[in-house]
Amino acid sequence: MIATIECISADEIPYLAPEIYLLYKAKGSRPKDEADFMHTLPAVDQERRQWLKKTLATAQPHHPWLNVLVES
Repeated sequence: MIATIECISADEIPYLAPEIYLLYKAKGSRPKDEADFMHTLPAVDQERRQWLKKTLATAQPHHPWLNVLVES
């Protein structure tokens, strides 16, 4: 899968793809980033989760979110 940066809502409003948003937030370890991850992940489909898992594993192979992504 090649990630698309922009998605379009049903109301034709553009927004940043959630897996890219989460990848960007993964570089921080703030409580807000953790909360955003847990809140956003349920809305991310399996294909996008796989992309996030693969890309995050390449960029940060010991990131704690990988444990959650493996389980999902």
